[in-house]
Order: sequence, then C-alpha cells, then structure tokens
Amino acid sequence: MAIFLDTGFYLGLIHSKDKNFIRAQELLIEIQTGKLGQIYSSSLIMAETATIVAVRTHKNPKSLEKTRDLFIGDLQIATLLPLTETTEKKTWDIFIKANSIAESKKKKILSFVDSSNIVLCKEHGIKNILAFDGDFRGWLEVIS
Repeated sequence: MAIFLDTGFYLGLIHSKDKNFIRAQELLIEIQTGKLGQIYSSSLIMAETATIVAVRTHKNPKSLEKTRDLFIGDLQIATLLPLTETTEKKTWDIFIKANSIAESKKKKILSFVDSSNIVLCKEHGIKNILAFDGDFRGWLEVIS
C-alpha cells in the first residue's frame, strides 16, 4: 500500500491561510502513522509547490524554508519519485489524451504535473493520491 502527495496537500501544510490548512495537518498525522503505506511525491510537485508558496506568501523566507524542509530537509515527508525519459513520454501521452477529451466535453484541463502524477502512480503501483482537487477522479483513488 502507498500514497502519493499532491501539491494541494503541501500548500495546506505550509500556508496557514490556505483553505485546506486544518485538513492537511490532520492528514499529515494520519499518513505518518503508516496506515496509508509508503509515502511518495515527485520533483515536479516540489517545483510546483515552491512556486505557488512563493507567490501566495509574497516570498516569505520562513515559508520557503519550510517548503524546502518538507521536500528535502529535516521535515521530509515523502520519497520523491524521479521522472525518467519513459515517464515523461507517458506523461505527454496522458496530457494530450486527457486534454483532447476535455476540449470535446468542455471539461477542466488536466495539468502536465497532474498527468505526471498519474503516470508515476501507475508505474509504481500507487493507487491512492492525497489531493484536494477533483483532477484525479477516474484515474486514482483520491483521499482528501
């Protein structure tokens, strides 16, 4: 059993004004018990989170440091899965396919990062994703 952590979860942990702040704290306790299995994320999630934290906190140094620490420092929660050349090609395939379908049905765009999350989860046998948006419904089991 394993779980993949999406950007929204990290934002909730870092930014006290985030609408998911309290829920993220509760979920952190739950995932640290090991009930949900191994914990994973990716370098693309790290990059996306760092950028959004910088914008939303107006480059607050403490928030930026906490972001770093949650991904690669003393507070690191998850093992970061690397994107290989094969992973990137599969990500492009899902990104194009999902957004072609979205366009024809006027659905929300699936981001490239979210597409990579789906591919990484499939490649590593991860069925659960901790996410606060609905982008993964139909692809993975969402925990929020």
